[in-house]
Amino acid sequence: MESLEQRLREPRKSAVYRASELPQELEQAALAAGLRVVTVDASAARTKAQMLGLLGRTLEFPSWFGRNWDALEDCLTDLSWIEPPGVLIHIEGFGAYAKADPDGFAILLDIFKTSAEYWRGEGMCFWVLFTGKPAAGLELPVLLL
Repeated sequence: MESLEQRLREPRKSAVYRASELPQELEQAALAAGLRVVTVDASAARTKAQMLGLLGRTLEFPSWFGRNWDALEDCLTDLSWIEPPGVLIHIEGFGAYAKADPDGFAILLDIFKTSAEYWRGEGMCFWVLFTGKPAAGLELPVLLL
């Protein structure tokens, strides 16, 4: 059976997932797989501007990041700021933003999905994990350990 660490090294399996929490086992396996693990605490975000600002700061985007959806997609598909084999982005506390701006949240999910698809095609791991109670309602696959 394939270990969690081995699975996390497989770009073709990386995508956007949901879970109730980020288990310590997953974080340790991601680090052992050489992935950069970034946790984004989105609990204070209620607006698009707040969410984009938070992502830009936490993910350490370049200074040219324009804090709009196109710029987010540009930064997520130009991972010159991330070393191979890739990244695991853990988004926690997103429920208030999803409720306050459901259209913006749908766009955010779409951008993450598009970015994961792009990096799969490039052979690089791009994992995104949304965690928390609202994650149960997301139409995303559950990350099974």
